[in-house]
Amino acid sequence: MTIGRRGFLSLAIKAAGGIALASCAPAGPASSAPSGAGATAASAAASAAGIKRGGIFRIADVSDQKTLDPAQINTTPMRSIGRAIYDTLVDVDLKGNYTPALAERWENPDPKTWILYLRKGVKYSDGTPFDASVVKFNIERHLDPKTKSKQIGELLAVDTVEVVDASTAKFHLKTPNAGFLSPFVDRTGFMANPAEVKKWGNNDYGQHPSGVGPFRLVDHKDDTSYTVEKNPDYWDKDHVYLDQVEWKVIPLDATRLVELRSGGVDLAEDLPLQNVNQMKAMSEIVLSERSGARFYFARWNMDDKFGKSLPLRQAFNWILDRDAIFNAVFFKTGVIGYDPFFPSSPFYDASYKPYTRDAAKAKALIDKADLPSPKKFTIYPDSGAVGQKLAQVMAANLGELGLDVAIQYEDTAARTARENKGDWTFSVYSQSRFAYRPDPAQYLGALWDSKSTYYRSGKLKDPETDKLIASGEAESDPAKRRTIYRQLADRINELASAAFFEDASDFKGLSPTVKGFVHMPDVINRLKGIWLDK
Repeated sequence: MTIGRRGFLSLAIKAAGGIALASCAPAGPASSAPSGAGATAASAAASAAGIKRGGIFRIADVSDQKTLDPAQINTTPMRSIGRAIYDTLVDVDLKGNYTPALAERWENPDPKTWILYLRKGVKYSDGTPFDASVVKFNIERHLDPKTKSKQIGELLAVDTVEVVDASTAKFHLKTPNAGFLSPFVDRTGFMANPAEVKKWGNNDYGQHPSGVGPFRLVDHKDDTSYTVEKNPDYWDKDHVYLDQVEWKVIPLDATRLVELRSGGVDLAEDLPLQNVNQMKAMSEIVLSERSGARFYFARWNMDDKFGKSLPLRQAFNWILDRDAIFNAVFFKTGVIGYDPFFPSSPFYDASYKPYTRDAAKAKALIDKADLPSPKKFTIYPDSGAVGQKLAQVMAANLGELGLDVAIQYEDTAARTARENKGDWTFSVYSQSRFAYRPDPAQYLGALWDSKSTYYRSGKLKDPETDKLIASGEAESDPAKRRTIYRQLADRINELASAAFFEDASDFKGLSPTVKGFVHMPDVINRLKGIWLDK
């Protein structure tokens, strides 16, 4: 990895098929590191004596989903803010191994039972204790159809949650689940305060989030910013060095880069890919890359008059110009992708290419398709460079099939509302992607199981896909599991409700004054352990 500050020596840590970037302060003793994920890397980043406490850490990110309800969050920016407010039940290290967080340890006494032993003495700001009853409340809330939780697909194996005592929660599963812990690393592991959820209700709680994380929300301006301040009640507050963190909502990637270079922010997400080589040479920023961090895919509305057509969906996969996307949209970063398995996963197959660009096959399928007239619809990308370019390439490819596809740009909130209503045909935008998870059982059900509510409309409903997802979750033997997941990749591609095209790197730009940063496998920033050398 190249870093663009003259005389600036970086400490790069190779892990999990990617690169984690820590700051360049001298290594310190392990006792100075924050507990939980990233502790080892953070201890290598700064000594206890050299850490500067205080300050405001500013982040430039893409969008505002306008909710911090764990049941509704489905964008990376909100996942990042949510992690700061809530903490998680479980975390991961740089290699994707599970590490303690709010759950200090766990047991799996039999294939259908998991026991979480919770950290004691943790409280919400209003004095409500975090305990096993809180875990039970949050999981049952996700499972309650009235909540309409987007995370329910991660919990389909859960039957009941038992409060054994205040610090022990026992999960009884309907079927074995090899990836049981994985959801608790993310939004399903965000433990909302039951008192505040009951106070505000499902519709409004997302504007009044209450967690036990290192920070708490103090300000939110729609489509502009979020601000959190250090939580004085946090269980590990001695390893929270920042006073405040502010997220600035900046939709354009070029503008985020300008903000970073000018010192307006300390970290910028989703930087312009066409500028990667130039950014490596910039003296005023540090560029960090984690390869294979996410897969991209476009999605058809399976209830739409066009999306219902299997020949059209398959034809699109044959006509899709993945090489053009790789070159002109991702500027030869990452690799071309064909299924929902990350390159670092044991279930990934680098030789797998179920579709190549073949206009003859695509047109033969279209000739068999019974499509409505006029052959015209609109797609709604965001205004980000990746979303715009993807929409342009794919509209042109659909045009080769005789369809007239218009492009109309919308922000994240408007597009989400449209898709929730089912008023769409084909979806692709800058964040048409899914970031790394420790185990595919966490996300395959959420994205493709017919019982999932992650997507409010247009989802795939296929019994064979459901069966393969369930079989993959239940199987503990890695070799057998790989066979199942390769069959699932074939089935998803055969039905073509989604078209895969890129396994992308995650790029983050930082000010050289940022210390203790670790580029995690799931690309979500861990703010505990970060400090500013200003």
